[in-house]
Amino acid sequence: MVDDEPKDGAVPVLDSTPPLRSVGFTISATGYAIARTFKEILAPLQLEPREFSLLRAVGAAEGQSQQTIGERLQIPSSRMVAFVDALEARGLLQRRQNPDDRRARALFLTEDGHELLERSFTAAAGHELNLTGELSPEERDQLLALLEKVGNRLGLAGGNSGRGHPALADE
Repeated sequence: MVDDEPKDGAVPVLDSTPPLRSVGFTISATGYAIARTFKEILAPLQLEPREFSLLRAVGAAEGQSQQTIGERLQIPSSRMVAFVDALEARGLLQRRQNPDDRRARALFLTEDGHELLERSFTAAAGHELNLTGELSPEERDQLLALLEKVGNRLGLAGGNSGRGHPALADE
């Protein structure tokens, strides 16, 4: 920090107070770095993190409607259509008629989608191991529990319990 205005042309003096330790700033900066690195890890697979999230959700609940999966991930329906269209065009997802509701489309991974999801899960697991490499299993669990408490204060029920990431709704 710099004191107010220097007097009589004097050189500004740096304040000797230690930098503010902020939970919000630290989580934000760390989250940005983690997200950037994860994006780089997925790039060779020609997959974006938001596409990974959608493939993961479909893989975990194949046959559910596009609307149901979009609601669970908190993706606006207009964005969900675009995401599914893009993944379907790449041959990773398939829309099928829902036998119980002719108006609804059920989502399924294609064989290529299953293979890409498996490869991306391997990359994600390696990323997680790298991130937590200096933590004991107990410290990792404690960190997750503490971050979940912070997330709960922000309305993120259950931390990352299958819900979408806010970035999915952007754009």
